[in-house]
Amino acid sequence: MLSTLLVGFGFSAQTFHLPFLNYLPDFVVDGVVSSKPDLVNAALPDATVYTSLEEALEKHTFDLVVITTPNHLHAPQAKLALGYNCHVLVEKPFTLSTADAEALVSLAKSKNRKLCVYHNRRFDGDFLTLKKLMAEGTLGDVKRFESRFDRFRPTPRNRWRENAGPGSGIFWDLGPHLIDQALQLFGEPKAVSADIVTLREGGQSDDCFDITLHYEDKVIKLGSSAFQGGATLRFDVQGTKASYRKFYLDPQEDQLRAALPFTDEKWAVTPHEEHGELGNEATQKKVPTLDGQYLTFFKEFAKAVAGNASLPADANSVVAVIRTIELAIEANAAQAKLMYK
Repeated sequence: MLSTLLVGFGFSAQTFHLPFLNYLPDFVVDGVVSSKPDLVNAALPDATVYTSLEEALEKHTFDLVVITTPNHLHAPQAKLALGYNCHVLVEKPFTLSTADAEALVSLAKSKNRKLCVYHNRRFDGDFLTLKKLMAEGTLGDVKRFESRFDRFRPTPRNRWRENAGPGSGIFWDLGPHLIDQALQLFGEPKAVSADIVTLREGGQSDDCFDITLHYEDKVIKLGSSAFQGGATLRFDVQGTKASYRKFYLDPQEDQLRAALPFTDEKWAVTPHEEHGELGNEATQKKVPTLDGQYLTFFKEFAKAVAGNASLPADANSVVAVIRTIELAIEANAAQAKLMYK
């Protein structure tokens, strides 16, 4: 059983990490770094609450540190935890620079510690379904790939993710997921172009983006909007044998928000009406969406720490994601605009 320190106790910690850490016998959360001890005590009465990561690491020996703090803290906190010989699971984005990402990977290797990034959407049911279709050759050679994560949030909220600051904005929030999935499927691109904008009135950080990953033989487009009030397109994948189109998001996030038990028969199951469609000139048919596997992420992580499996999202595999984000930000800043006269 891994003695686990949870750093931060906001939405990410309570929704995306704690339910799995509490459910699986591999983990015991016996420490939390938080400024809200009453909130922690209500959820974890046996855990010790610390005011800082430094205090926690000095007072107790933890096997695992799970970092769920604001994005700009990920790199320094992961470095500190590795320095105390802890295994580390860090929320996405891994870091805010490629240099920091590479340095942490090197440090983890030198310490012989496991360093994993919480790219849980490698385990979305629709993404697993798409990977299966591609592996089976059902789509042929993919020529055009569009992946979106749209929402209807037309009014900014007062929270660090949307306020001004390093690592804030929708691109640092959702871009890592979309880019990671694309790189998992197609590898690193030859070039990147991007439009990253702030469209909401009073917005302090970017809230919409469209980026293109340039390959020699295919077009990859990724994007997010804060103004999509209808059914959101998730995937539109076009190949030489067939195309696959999927609307709606994986259900696991909403189910976690609703505290649906993992033993419930509906857990991670995509409703039939939200399945994707496979088609070509001859046929059109529904493709059952595979069940999502967020639980599998944590099970694989526990096995990897025990030395019996690969990490579900090894930090080394995420360095290219940070590199792509940096290139997209640079491309967005440098793009030329030809003006009408």
